[in-house]
Amino acid sequence: MWNERDRIVNQPIVYSLISLAIPAVGSSLFYVIFEIVDMYWVGRLGANPVAALSAASFFIWMLRALAQTVATGVIATVSRNVGRNDKTAFLRTAVHAFTSTFVFTCALIVILAPLIPHLFRWIRLEQEIASLAAEYAGVFLSGLLFVYLLVTTEHILRGSGNTKIPMIVIGSALLLNAVLDPVFIFHFKMGLRGAAYATILAHFIGSLVIIIVLLRKYPELRSQRVHLSSGFFRDYFFPFIRIGTPIALSGASFSVIYLVLSGIISIHGNAPLAALGIGHRLEAFPFFVAFGFSMATATMVGQNLGAEQPEKAKASALTTLGITSLILLIVSLIFFFFGDTLYDFFISDPEVKRHGVNYIRIIAIFEVFLAPEVVLEGAFSGAGDTRPPLLVIFPATFLRIPLSYLFSVVLGFGVTAIWFVISITTFIKGTALFFWFNTNRWMKTRV
Repeated sequence: MWNERDRIVNQPIVYSLISLAIPAVGSSLFYVIFEIVDMYWVGRLGANPVAALSAASFFIWMLRALAQTVATGVIATVSRNVGRNDKTAFLRTAVHAFTSTFVFTCALIVILAPLIPHLFRWIRLEQEIASLAAEYAGVFLSGLLFVYLLVTTEHILRGSGNTKIPMIVIGSALLLNAVLDPVFIFHFKMGLRGAAYATILAHFIGSLVIIIVLLRKYPELRSQRVHLSSGFFRDYFFPFIRIGTPIALSGASFSVIYLVLSGIISIHGNAPLAALGIGHRLEAFPFFVAFGFSMATATMVGQNLGAEQPEKAKASALTTLGITSLILLIVSLIFFFFGDTLYDFFISDPEVKRHGVNYIRIIAIFEVFLAPEVVLEGAFSGAGDTRPPLLVIFPATFLRIPLSYLFSVVLGFGVTAIWFVISITTFIKGTALFFWFNTNRWMKTRV
């Protein structure tokens, strides 16, 4: 661990970035592969299961975003511990991170389980699609603990400066998920529900493996003890929650907003909703590449602040932002000029394809501004100042609901207006976060 600290704190920024970002981006690309393969197999079931998976995906993304409630606090605290060269604090933080994850996940399941049977009817989806979406979401929620344990362990390792182990374990788990999909969907004849079972089984195996690897890498963790006393909640659980809640709410709000937005889109038919679901799988590539760089940024910012090098922390974030923006610019050009080819891979339905190509070309206009939104969110997370992403991302994303309804339904511009609203608000979020980051107030945050 401490050699990894030296690589980040004492080496040139580009060297640190490459060593951290390449494995982190690799992990993210495995998510892209999984999303594409998952939609590919479900696409073989027809337009209704695709529309149901599209709607359920927003709920699943909300659950994944809520994993950051503990995980973001963990990576901010771990990276500061390592930056300060405090191994004892690192070990205590790591073992309390697991307990915090267990407590938080159990509470979340108790709250959300009764809502799932009604959730997709509330947004006025057709009965068959709502039923399929609820089935998928219910299975996923039942295995949520394994999903969250995988995320927390990954953040412990990333915060310490190790991004290779998460890449290998997560990549293996997601590839297993892709292999299990057709087995559960078609061989066991479970349909869309089978895709959810494949996901949970893959996360169970992945979480088990990465915990074993962490214990072998840091055997001192086995001697650490946790008691669910006031000290645990005061010193670990609530500090994790305090740091992570703004990021988690920011991400979760995106999913909740898109659940409502799905209802608005469905006014124009099931084809646009299915097109959006496929479009989000295509957008997973630039998003997860940016997210990989974001995770590297969080580690570099956190450890450099812990080592009392705030200017290097800022330079690390801006260097990462420049590289990510260039990558997303290239992706934007591919989306704009080759949208029809990309949709051909997923579905043959001409109506879904027509809406999808229109969507991906409009999104391409401001796709590059996804870079500051995602990368700088990582920088704020590493610093432990997680309010800016919430205060910028939530309002701008929420605007998509009233503006989409106004322009597509009230003013009658159709579903194309929704695509433009999504694209323009991406520009607003990226620009606002960039200016806020340059105020440098995040440098003074204490963790």
